[in-house]
Amino acid sequence: MHRENPLLCIVFAMGIEAYPFLRRVEVKRRWAHNRAIYRQAFFEGHSLVIVRSGIGPARAADAIRHLEVRPSAILSVGTAGGLAPDSRIRDIVVACETVFGDQPDGILKCSAELVEAISDACGTEGLQFRIARLATVSKAVINSDHRRQLHQLTGGHAVDMESHAVALEASNMGIPFAALRVISDDVNSPPFPEPRALKELWRRPTQLPSTLPAAMKWIKFIKNFRKTVELLHPALVRLIRNSGKSYELSAL
Repeated sequence: MHRENPLLCIVFAMGIEAYPFLRRVEVKRRWAHNRAIYRQAFFEGHSLVIVRSGIGPARAADAIRHLEVRPSAILSVGTAGGLAPDSRIRDIVVACETVFGDQPDGILKCSAELVEAISDACGTEGLQFRIARLATVSKAVINSDHRRQLHQLTGGHAVDMESHAVALEASNMGIPFAALRVISDDVNSPPFPEPRALKELWRRPTQLPSTLPAAMKWIKFIKNFRKTVELLHPALVRLIRNSGKSYELSAL
């Protein structure tokens, strides 16, 4: 690491999760390492580092290890799958703890100050949120029974594929960490659309009638996914604005 103390490092796994927020910031510099994309940015006078890590714990951890800056706090942001019976699509989860799904005893606590700041930001924006444990896995958990088992094993309210890996790297560096996630699918959600069917549509457009139902499922899924992701960004904006008032994240 070379440069010191941007206000906050925000880590997204996917571009579709980051895009609504990127539209609001001024990007001053962009660079890449492996599959991760880094942006030095400013928002209303606040300095940020925005990372698109790629999907999965290995990519997320690698992206943090190769930061060219030392942030004062790290926040994992994106979508999650519901695990608890009362988790609902579009509910916000502010992680107070993270854990790997296959290592239920390896719980890490998030920064209490950062959790409080994120919770206040969500409350100010009128977002329904829950402070809860977040489990991280290396492969998507789609089956409802598997989700219930993961909930029982870890006590996680929701599951993602990056946050605990980022938390471990932040802990190793002595940097405060928390996660802000929105539930995009819950225990009762239908299976994701089949990616193979969508690829076939692009490869064989003449077969549109047979692939149209699958294409329509994907269009509906992406549309709902984008609406869900949009819920994260008012909370992010409020968190950053509050950092110059009640909460000095740079001092955490």
